[in-house]
Formats: sequence, structure tokens, C-alpha cells
Amino acid sequence: MSPGTRERRPVEEAPPTGFASRQAASPEGNATAPNLLSHAVAYARAGLDVLPLTPGGKAPLVLAGSAHGKDDASTDVEQVRDWWVQRPDANIGIRPAVGVVVVDVDPRDGGASTLVELSRPHGGLTPTWTAWTGGGGLHAWYRAAGPLRARLCRGLDLKTHSGYVVAPPSLHPNAKRYVWANDLPIAEAPPWLVALMRKPVLPLRPALGVLGGVASARADDALVGVVARARTGGRNDALHWAACRAAERGSPPALVAKLRDAGLDVGLPADEVGRTLVSAAGVARV
Repeated sequence: MSPGTRERRPVEEAPPTGFASRQAASPEGNATAPNLLSHAVAYARAGLDVLPLTPGGKAPLVLAGSAHGKDDASTDVEQVRDWWVQRPDANIGIRPAVGVVVVDVDPRDGGASTLVELSRPHGGLTPTWTAWTGGGGLHAWYRAAGPLRARLCRGLDLKTHSGYVVAPPSLHPNAKRYVWANDLPIAEAPPWLVALMRKPVLPLRPALGVLGGVASARADDALVGVVARARTGGRNDALHWAACRAAERGSPPALVAKLRDAGLDVGLPADEVGRTLVSAAGVARV
């Protein structure tokens, strides 16, 4: 897309990323004070929904025409330009299109190590449009149909059209900039990742908050069921996910034993099951 082109796309269509990411990778001015207005406008021209955020922060900024947070995110170039004329130092937020998810990896909560463990059996993550966050994490953009979970486990959050992400070259609270790691198009999420991101069919969330009685037993059965029904190729991922949920409850010994048995019953090697359970417990302690 050329700089002078203005094209509207339906929200259901994931936007192209090349032009916007090239703009963000080549800021006007020096590296410590990029022209945030030019980057915000470039994103809007590329079809990305943009919203202003507090300078050096992550919260939506209330300006004329932006009183409703993420719901005011816009591809209207003139509206976007007006926001940054009002606040030239505003950080840039992007609301992912419907059908797009951003995997938000926070290494401070163990997200990087968990992602390595999850993706290792599949040869790593599928390359896609990716940004380094100012906090040392990353945002990996993928196409994936919902409904999706808001979180995989500690340190691995999912940002969809119901939220937004901070975009380069915004300034992190620690005074470091967000930067694009590459100029790739948004890739389709691999099947193993989609399986982990989708919301479980069983109502796990309410049950997991109850630590005793019938509700607790049902929650245990639901987690074990996720492992027992996992398909070939995704069984270790399912076990890790279920073990993370168990770890969030303090890893009750009886539940851990059930998960171990379920992993063995679906054909996972004993040493692999053991490593997965230990990894999940370690994530919860971070």
C-alpha cells in the first residue's frame, strides 16, 4: 500500500501489515523521540484500528473523540491525526481485527519459558508479524477464529478484538520503546496453538474457584477430561494446560495424580508426563 492510499476494509478481514510495520521500523526523527503521529496515521492507513494511550503508559487516553476507550479505536486517518495533534506524545494502541489474536508473552511471569515448552514439540512458533515489547516480552500476531480464552496460563495472555495491544514505537513505563521484530504478514495460528487458545467446552472457570465438595470434584474431572479427549499431536499440550490450571489451585496431590494417570492412559511416555507436570508447577511459582 502506498503512503497516499486510503482504503477501508471490513473489520472481519485481517489487515495487511507490511506498510505499517515498515513505517514503525523507520521512525521520523531520532530513536529516542519518534514521530508518533506519523506511525499512528500509517497504521490507520493500513486498515488497523488505532486508539491513543496515555504517554508512556497502556491505558486509553481520553481526548476529544476518544471517551470510550478501545471502542473508539478507528481507521479514520483524520480522526487519528486529530488525536495525535492533541497529544503528540500519546502512546499507540491497536485493537486487533475480528479473527486476529495477539499472543502477549510476559517473561516476568514465566511466559517465555512456557511458550518454549509448548512450542518445542512442534518445532517452535510459526513465524508471523511480531513486536518486541518495552518490557522484554513479545507480541505475536496470528489469525484464529474464536471464541478464545483471555489467557493460556501465567505469562501468556491473548489479546483479541475485545481488547487492544500497545504498538511500536510506543514508550514503555520503563522508558524503553516497543519495536517491530520483523515485517512478516499475519500468519494462520498453527492447529496446536488454536487448540490451546479456544475456550473449553466444559465450564471450567467457575468450578476451579471452588476448593472443596462436589464442585471441586467436577472441576478435577473436567481437567482430566481435557487430557483424556486430546487428539494425537496435542496430548502433551493438553496435559500442560490442565496442569497449569491445577497449579493455579495449588497442585492438589490427588488431582496431579489423576492428570499423571490420564497422560499415561493416552499414550504419553512416563518421563514426558513427569517433565510436563514439573514444568506446569514451575510456571505457577514464578
